[in-house]
Amino acid sequence: MISYCIASYRPTYSTLLVQDLIRKTTAPFEILIWLNTDDEQYEKFLEEQRSNGAPVRIVGKTRENIGMQAYPLLFAEAQYDLIAQIDDDVVAVSRNIAEHTSEVFLKFPAVKQLVADVWQDDYTTGARPPMSSYREYEHEHALYDGPIDGWFSVFHRSVLPLAQARYGDTYFPLGAMLRNRLRETGRLGLLCTKFKVFHVIGPQYVSHFGMLDFEIEKYRRLGRHEIVSWYENSRDTLPPADELSSRVKNILANLEIA
Repeated sequence: MISYCIASYRPTYSTLLVQDLIRKTTAPFEILIWLNTDDEQYEKFLEEQRSNGAPVRIVGKTRENIGMQAYPLLFAEAQYDLIAQIDDDVVAVSRNIAEHTSEVFLKFPAVKQLVADVWQDDYTTGARPPMSSYREYEHEHALYDGPIDGWFSVFHRSVLPLAQARYGDTYFPLGAMLRNRLRETGRLGLLCTKFKVFHVIGPQYVSHFGMLDFEIEKYRRLGRHEIVSWYENSRDTLPPADELSSRVKNILANLEIA
């Protein structure tokens, strides 16, 4: 039913993501990984999952980070009708995403892309704008029209050619570009709040996972100086570790029942 595609540059996060996908997915699935890093421990972890029967496959590996350019290569290997582009800093998901998406695609033929909602609180936006930026498209299935991107974007195989165009930049908004291309052909990409993911955005939760220095250096290399300043300036005001741990436990508990 669904092919999960992950370009993995941050094994700290994507280890948790792979575990959560395996544990929660009840439909037929596969997890396709492109390794954007050289991490022996992570490769060993993936091999252990495969040896235990999980449908996990390393599609390719580059020692240099090729970022978003890995996704068209992953999409080309997908075998199922539902293809998911997932950012590697998503660490947890709600259940029945494939089933919800399949139902929407069947009921609304014009809809060819659904993007998961994200956990939001006073420490993170999850990269999604406020709901005031969206217009309700359909109430029962919790569908909204507005800005989306590829933090967890599921599209139908029939529009695969629109998702496979490559770009010169290491990072580019592939999910948003797919939405725009769909619109040009009279089809739709929408936000669906029936399912949700924990997308680790913001210095507080990044620090909880021990990734603050890593993220600062990454954004410095990318020339994202506003994010570098935001993260660096947060160091002296980070919440206590036990508060962050409690919050993360609450988020994960909520996604268990979402």
